[in-house]
Amino acid sequence: MDNTDKGIIYTEVWNAKPSWLALTKEERRRFLEEKINPLLGSLIEAGAEVLGCAINDNTTPEKMDYRYMAVWKFPNREFCERIEKGMFEAGFLEYFDQGNSSGTIISPPALNENMVNLDE
Repeated sequence: MDNTDKGIIYTEVWNAKPSWLALTKEERRRFLEEKINPLLGSLIEAGAEVLGCAINDNTTPEKMDYRYMAVWKFPNREFCERIEKGMFEAGFLEYFDQGNSSGTIISPPALNENMVNLDE
């Protein structure tokens, strides 16, 4: 297995809760600008990389029922803890139903080998 430290892939998916929809557009904008953007900016300054963000178009056969998604590359696992703690402290989870996944970056052959050798 390729265990060379290549960083962490971190994926977020989320949907708005009724509490978000109850806010005015200005309250939503202020929340993002004052609470979320500084957190994300601090992660980027420290070495995180946003690989991409998207609005789920639900056109895939095996679709997920989340509207929003973001994929990050973090230099280490500590960044996962930082983003999760920061989002909680900022109040993001009061307004959004969120799911996350993360894992050490490995090569496609290493991923395939793990699937072949998987024992449940």
